[in-house]
Amino acid sequence: MVTRADIVNRLSQLGYTATQDDVNQLDFEIQLVINYTLDYCNLTNEEDIPELVYPKMIDRICSTFLFNKKNSGTMEGFDYETAIKSIKEGDTTIHYVAGAGEDTPENRFDSMVKQLERGYDKWITHFRRLSW
Repeated sequence: MVTRADIVNRLSQLGYTATQDDVNQLDFEIQLVINYTLDYCNLTNEEDIPELVYPKMIDRICSTFLFNKKNSGTMEGFDYETAIKSIKEGDTTIHYVAGAGEDTPENRFDSMVKQLERGYDKWITHFRRLSW
């Protein structure tokens, strides 16, 4: 089961320190992604979600959380400079060079958020069940 502590830990790896003010939003985002996963996979209980899905769920929750924090204007104290410079997933490597054209720290942050969300539906499709 995905916990708030898992999300807070992953957010700290991404350069965001969660505060007590984030608790309600984190709980909401966790429940939102859990409900989405249950619905998409035609599952009835959280316990039915395979553990293999948890790391991708955590990234999806972090992605949604960071996206909403930034767009609501409540993201304070986040250093966009340290957000990301390189992403490696499997055979794919994405490297951003600071200051190249449109590559601002904020654009790198947006790319990181998209990368965290990328492929979630594909990832959980394998676990879909037929609903009768």
